Amino acid sequence: MRIPFWSRFAGRSRPALHTGERWRNLLRAAGSAPFYAPHTKALREAARASTEEDRRQALLGLPEVELDYFFQHSRHFMPAGQTAPTRELHPLWPGESRVAAVSPWFQTGPRARLFLHPDAAALSRFAPEVIAAPVDTLLALAARGDWSADSPLFALVALTGIGTPLLTPSLRDSLWQAFGVPIYVQFRGFQGEWLAGECEAHHGLHGHADGALIERRASGELMVTSLSNLRHTVLRLATRLHAWLDMRECGCGRTATRLMHLQHLPNAAMASAPTGLASLSALAAAAGASRSPHAAAPPVAREHEPSY
Repeated sequence: MRIPFWSRFAGRSRPALHTGERWRNLLRAAGSAPFYAPHTKALREAARASTEEDRRQALLGLPEVELDYFFQHSRHFMPAGQTAPTRELHPLWPGESRVAAVSPWFQTGPRARLFLHPDAAALSRFAPEVIAAPVDTLLALAARGDWSADSPLFALVALTGIGTPLLTPSLRDSLWQAFGVPIYVQFRGFQGEWLAGECEAHHGLHGHADGALIERRASGELMVTSLSNLRHTVLRLATRLHAWLDMRECGCGRTATRLMHLQHLPNAAMASAPTGLASLSALAAAAGASRSPHAAAPPVAREHEPSY
């Protein structure tokens, strides 16, 4: 069995948790998943880790998981007896900007609206200040829309993840020419959780230490442990993505580790999503067909959300 990329699931929302609590919750959930049954002792020992470095060292005692294996055996990573896990809110943009999210899974704040299809006309009527969407969806919007200079749009958020299209320099130039606004890349997990994101300096993606632990194999391949995804508790997932880890202070003043030059591994085929879904845009269309005949969903509920 395979799982959709960044699929949304039912459940109550909750405010952000401290990193230590996220870590313990993840290991507790993994302990009841079939894949980690032989590793319960290592999980119990790892739960004692109190610092980021301790958590990284604890992960070394747990197995690495190849991407194809994860997709083919996803049920082995689901905690036993799971119903509807409590999920955290993962906003797309800080503050109260008017955000159009062309995506089926986010709750983005009181001034945001979800669109299940890249409908340029509907987006134009909504008059967003920020558009957040997968890279291929942004390219489709660039081709269909007439984004005039008097539009209130001031930023694009390019959503990327494991097995999805990435924003290359040439694609960034194409989007700049079409929209005339800055583009910010966000690297997200399977439940939409924040793993890393681009700042105003546009020089690498700042890792979100509260949301994920990122390792790098000798080959340069990234391995990700999401601290927020309790639906599929996979630790040390090999991503088929390559990046350099930069520990130096960024020009923006942040000191979080940055992912530099994120790209697919050379000669590595992109892992296929279930039912042949090749991208997040295709998943959004499929979700839209099953949930609603309309292109745009109603505004999301007004909830307090943390800002990144």
